[in-house]
Amino acid sequence: MNITFYDSTEEMLDSLNQAMQAADERVKQWQAKIKKGHCFWQETEYGFNIYGEVLKNAYREKHLRNYRFCRCYSEACPEGELGDVHVCVIGGLLTREEFEEKIKAL
Repeated sequence: MNITFYDSTEEMLDSLNQAMQAADERVKQWQAKIKKGHCFWQETEYGFNIYGEVLKNAYREKHLRNYRFCRCYSEACPEGELGDVHVCVIGGLLTREEFEEKIKAL
């Protein structure tokens, strides 16, 4: 985990915008097509995977187009948690059956 300190709110927002643009540039075509009902896996830097289910399609705001509202599960949070996931971090899709098996095993 990286922590960054800023001298102003403007500097922080500029950094956030740059990070979002960089993430958008990494989106592959198949990732852009991820929508409600899809299940996926995502690698972490901590040695375990995250398994997620998309609950809401892309947001209408252009700068949020590559975010999906999801419920995600992992060893760190086996009960699941809600949040936004940028599609560029999704490593691959799972069938519903594969997803259910993965979260049951947590």
